[in-house]
Amino acid sequence: MLVDSSVQMRLICSDVYNAISLFTEAKCGVCQGRFSSGYGGYACIDKTCDYVVHSTCATNINVWDGIDVEGEFKEMDDIQVHHFSHDHGLSRINVSVDREECRQVCEACILPIDMGTFLGCKECSFALHEESARLPPEMEHPLHRHRITVQVQRNINEGFFTCSACKQDSCGFMYQCCQEECGFKIDVKCASFTDPFKHKPHKCPLYLRLEDLGNRKSYLCCGCHEYSTTVATCIKCKDSSFDFKCLNLPPVIRYKYDIHPLTLYFDRKRYEKQQLEKFWKSNFLGWGRDRLPYSWCDVCEEEVHEYLLFYICFDCRTTIHVKCILGSYPYMKPSHKIKVNGLKIQIASNTGSSRPICHTCHSLCRDKLVFKENGLCFCSLMCIHSTKLVLRSE
Repeated sequence: MLVDSSVQMRLICSDVYNAISLFTEAKCGVCQGRFSSGYGGYACIDKTCDYVVHSTCATNINVWDGIDVEGEFKEMDDIQVHHFSHDHGLSRINVSVDREECRQVCEACILPIDMGTFLGCKECSFALHEESARLPPEMEHPLHRHRITVQVQRNINEGFFTCSACKQDSCGFMYQCCQEECGFKIDVKCASFTDPFKHKPHKCPLYLRLEDLGNRKSYLCCGCHEYSTTVATCIKCKDSSFDFKCLNLPPVIRYKYDIHPLTLYFDRKRYEKQQLEKFWKSNFLGWGRDRLPYSWCDVCEEEVHEYLLFYICFDCRTTIHVKCILGSYPYMKPSHKIKVNGLKIQIASNTGSSRPICHTCHSLCRDKLVFKENGLCFCSLMCIHSTKLVLRSE
């Protein structure tokens, strides 16, 4: 079952099943009414999601588009599944945290697969996060009025695309509008957005600002202090909005120099204090005296702004900027080839002991990825764009 996202009701879960158990404590996601004893309803098939809806609300003509969508992959047995994006069967595999060389990236979202279980191909290097594999091949999305369908990597002419929601470049799977003239495309992380959204660092549920999608009003993101027209907002907390770039950050991630996973962290009180200081344009007495003991990034050794999102190990007090641990292009895949303005570019890891010099800006390429073309190195896609004419004249 899919839900029409053009209505103002916030019902996003794309696959639901007729619940047999009683929902005595839950509230309907459409009308917010409680479930009466003895009556069933619909619930999200994701066991970690508590979204439920009355049967009458879910099948209302103004809510449901009348289309049932089959599951995203077929269970062949308890261990192996078949996914529509890959020719071979995929097996459930446990991540080996002891062998760094065995770490893989999810072909759908391009983020590392570094904990838990995943779906992997034993005949090739293809791998998927299980949550990415569960996304349907076709869906409705609240950010767009038309249906969107998934396009795997080989169907992207340039080898990468820019997500219409988070504005980040990706080599992973792409959901594209069924009407070609639209140009709407989003990555799988943004496609999986559910309303309300549970953002672990913020705690409170976040709701998409549907009323502002038409006028393209910009909001300041609490997580990165950048403005965006596509945000989810907390109703309870004043002026708490997060853009899709920050909403989709991994809540937990591994760092090779820490034995513990790092947790994405947001200090609401620090943020409010910083906003007050900015408003009054003066320093409060005692500002900085009660600073948290984690203030410096272990990668770049610069200060961590404690009122923004960052990663922390609560055991070792390791703190790292989001950009330092994920890089400027977290959804671009090393060893992947792309086309930029007609140039064939090779994406490569930049983790060696020495850093190359960018051909355009002549600075060290410090990011986790570097872009190569015919022996030349570039630190960013922007540098590739700005040096195109120079390359042609050489």
